[in-house]
Amino acid sequence: MKTTETTQPKKAFHLFCTLIGHRYQETKKITNHFSEYSCKCCGKQMTDDTRGRLIQLTPELKEINATLELLFQRRRFINS
Repeated sequence: MKTTETTQPKKAFHLFCTLIGHRYQETKKITNHFSEYSCKCCGKQMTDDTRGRLIQLTPELKEINATLELLFQRRRFINS
């Protein structure tokens, strides 16, 4: 099993995100429909679920996204 590093949110930025809201930016494009996001301020990581909503990125979901990305890339390579 792979180990993953988690970033600890900075308290000042965490307070900002609590009051104003997170500022997510796309960090990794998995497929045309799935992406991983990270908050610019506190570093909170999110991903898309099957309905298109953002959910917290867990180590299990990170592994699923990596497998999905690999399958998507192979499929694109074979079809081109």
